[in-house]
Amino acid sequence: MLYQLFQSTQSEAEFTELLELTFTEHERAMMLERWRIFDALDRGLSQREVAKEVPCSIVTATRGAKVYRENKEQIRKYLPLWRKAQ
Repeated sequence: MLYQLFQSTQSEAEFTELLELTFTEHERAMMLERWRIFDALDRGLSQREVAKEVPCSIVTATRGAKVYRENKEQIRKYLPLWRKAQ
């Protein structure tokens, strides 16, 4: 259901509007933070280094590292798009 909803957007502006309607500012910031963590981990940074670079807490970096380890192949599929958008 959410897939169809987000897929229905016709432009980046519509997509952003839908994100803003669906998620709080804090939730959107957390999603961006998670991808910054994935990127840093993929570049070989330690969790402590990630926490300093992102910046985030060690706990947040550790949670992100767990997700990264468990889903590395899927995450790496999307990281080039993430990096290109930066």
